[in-house]
Amino acid sequence: MDVTPTRAVSILYVITKSNWGGAQRYVYELAVEAHHRGHIVSVAVGAPGELVHRLHESGITTFLIPGLSRDVRLGADIRAFFGLVSLIRKQRPQVVHANSSKAGFIAVLAARLLFVPNIIFTAHGWAWNELRPTWQKIAFRCLHFATVILSHKTIAVSRAIESDAAWMPRTKRKFVTIHHGVVSLPLLPSLDARKTLEDAAATHIPAQALWIGALAELHPTKGLDVLIRAFAFLAPHVPEAVLVLIGGGQDRGRLTALAHMLQIESRVHFVGHMRDAACLLPALDVFVLPSYSEALGYVLLEAGQASLPVVASDVGGIPEIVTDNESGFLVPAGDDKALAEKIVILAHDGALRRHFGEALQNRVLTGFSRDRMFDETFALYS
Repeated sequence: MDVTPTRAVSILYVITKSNWGGAQRYVYELAVEAHHRGHIVSVAVGAPGELVHRLHESGITTFLIPGLSRDVRLGADIRAFFGLVSLIRKQRPQVVHANSSKAGFIAVLAARLLFVPNIIFTAHGWAWNELRPTWQKIAFRCLHFATVILSHKTIAVSRAIESDAAWMPRTKRKFVTIHHGVVSLPLLPSLDARKTLEDAAATHIPAQALWIGALAELHPTKGLDVLIRAFAFLAPHVPEAVLVLIGGGQDRGRLTALAHMLQIESRVHFVGHMRDAACLLPALDVFVLPSYSEALGYVLLEAGQASLPVVASDVGGIPEIVTDNESGFLVPAGDDKALAEKIVILAHDGALRRHFGEALQNRVLTGFSRDRMFDETFALYS
């Protein structure tokens, strides 16, 4: 494929957090590909982290914007706004591509005031769907509406995200849905992946164990407390099962305490954050995504590559990847008993696990093209 751009443009990507979630992967992949195609690329972030480290490894310039955080803090938000105004004045980008809720509004407003020719906002989710106080949900509805109005184009990462914004007046033509494309993973063989995870968790898991697992930030919105309660229900019925949680985050202490309270701590293994953890997914027998909200569920694309059977919440863009009873099971968010029931079915049926895994792999490889994501996104920059 010819990657030489017809016209090189200067692009500034903006995002708050610099961890390694779905939005950060998205920014990283777009920035690296745009740089590869000859565009002038830089990324503004609110804090250092793995995203910044990976961008530096790829030769991408990054800028730290003090005060640009995920939470609503008026003083910090004003500081971040003026920081972005200063950066845009200095860099004079032709495209500002804003990502995430707070960074979206601040960056789009700054870009509008400075007459940036092309302003793109990607909605990776709507903050009013998160576990927040009511006043914050109302405030974010107003902020998101203003962000969409001020942007020239808003990318929804799933049809569900676009549908959730249908209440916004005079914005229908602003939206375009572009699914995230799948990145080819160098997957480790199952036994090697298991050994790597055991070493990281400083534990030993019996060879005959059935590995049930999740790869997610340990954050309340990911519903991992629901998964732990579900595991407590199913543990007596699947004595060979273990639960492996890959990822770090603020909720580890609460989740560890929950496993202890339910007396299953010896069968629940917290691995912590690992770089390129998706390459270790073949270690698992069943993959679970019990989130309360998901814009798309990028990790499901990775699970599909690994040909894993999936049990996931029926929320957001997840049904656009997983078809219930065809390529996995979907359950109501927060329903630990329903989650346990579906995991038990898969635990006892190896043929069904293989069928679901193959079906999901086919869906991911045929329906989520990385090149299509790049081409459709970069077309908006011109």
